[in-house]
Amino acid sequence: MNKKYIIIGALLIVIILIFLTIGTAILLIGLGGVSTGNIARIDIDGVLILRPQETSLFTEEIGVEDYIEALDRAENDPTVKAVILRVNSPGGEVIASEKLARKIKEVAEKKPVVAYVETIGTSGAYMAIAPATSIVAEKHSIVGSIGVRMDMIHYYELMRKLGVNVTVIKAGKYKDMGSPYRPLTPEEKKYLEEMVKEIYMDFVKWVAENRNMTLEETLKVADGKIYSGEGAKKAGLVDYVGTEEDAVEIAQKLANISNPVVVDYTPSKYPGLFNLMSNLAYSLGYGIGRGLSEDWEGGHLLHSPNT
Repeated sequence: MNKKYIIIGALLIVIILIFLTIGTAILLIGLGGVSTGNIARIDIDGVLILRPQETSLFTEEIGVEDYIEALDRAENDPTVKAVILRVNSPGGEVIASEKLARKIKEVAEKKPVVAYVETIGTSGAYMAIAPATSIVAEKHSIVGSIGVRMDMIHYYELMRKLGVNVTVIKAGKYKDMGSPYRPLTPEEKKYLEEMVKEIYMDFVKWVAENRNMTLEETLKVADGKIYSGEGAKKAGLVDYVGTEEDAVEIAQKLANISNPVVVDYTPSKYPGLFNLMSNLAYSLGYGIGRGLSEDWEGGHLLHSPNT
C-alpha cells in the first residue's frame, strides 16, 4: 500500500480524535457539566423557531426545543436557585413562542425566573417572558409589539402583465386560500381575520393573566406598539428598568442567595462538527481504499484480458 495514503489516513484519525475531544468539552460546558453555579443564565437570541434546519456545515440556529431542554436542566438542578433569561429576540413562530412561554411559566412556579431584556423583547419573545417572576429591561431596549400578523404576497397582477397564467386544480373550497395567483375573496379574508383575532386574544389574555393586569388594561397596550424599556415600565409590561447586574441582584434577593454565582446554561449547537467528522471519515475511507487499489494494480492482481 502506498505509504502516502497510510500517513494521510493516520493524520485524519488523529484529527477526528481531536475534534471529538474538543466537541465533548464544548458540549459539557454548554450543558453546564463543567461550570457550576446557583443562578443559571440562558440567552434567548434571534427569531423563535421550534426546530430549525441546519443552515451550513458549521452553524445551526438554536430552536425553542433547545431552550426548553436548557430550562429543564435548570429546573431540575438542585444547585440552581434562580434563572436569568437574557433576551434579544423579536419573537417568531406562534407555536414556538407558546411552548417556550408555557415552559418558562412552569419553571417560574418552582424557582425565581428573572427576564432581562437587553436589546429587544417583542411579540412572541415578550409572550414567552411574560410569566417570569420579574422582568428587567434596559432603558432604551425595545419591548412589547403585542399583536399578531399574517402576511401574504400576491403577484397575480404582475403575472397578468407578463402574460403568465396558472391553472389550479383543487378539491376543497378553501384549498388555495392565500394563493399568490389570485386575490382573496371577501369570505376568505373574513375567515383569516377571525383566525388572527383568535390568536391575538389568546396572546392578550396570556399577558393579562401573567402580568396581573386586567383585560382592559392589557388591551390598551396590546395594539402592536413598541415601547422603550422606560415606556414598558410605565405600561406595566416590565417591573424594573435596569442592567444585567440589576437582574442578577433581583434574582439573588428572590432566591435568598448570599453569594450569587452565574453559570451559562445557554444551549450550544455544533452540528457542523459531526458533519465535518463524517466528511473526514469518508475521506479516510477513500484514501485507504485508493491506496489498496493502487497497491493491487502495481502487483498485477487485478483481472484483465491479458492475464
